[in-house]
Amino acid sequence: MVASLLADSSRVRILYKLLDGNAYSASELALAAGTAASTASTHLSKLVAGGLLHVEPRGRHRFYRLAQPEIADFLDWASAIVDESRIPVPS
Repeated sequence: MVASLLADSSRVRILYKLLDGNAYSASELALAAGTAASTASTHLSKLVAGGLLHVEPRGRHRFYRLAQPEIADFLDWASAIVDESRIPVPS
């Protein structure tokens, strides 16, 4: 399940944005991923369902953060063995 979640570069960019430990809104994560808000919403739903993200409702907004600190450790480990230049970065 986790491998399929990480197979999409937009989802990976969302996760990398969250490595700093902060919670971000869906619109901030859409910008970081370089996707439309509706596309980012779909990605965020999948990441929450997969247990990688935790969502915090705050008023009318929803903020997302990594569900566990071990996810950041895993992403650091994975980035050491993956050529990050192959992950497209939005302009």
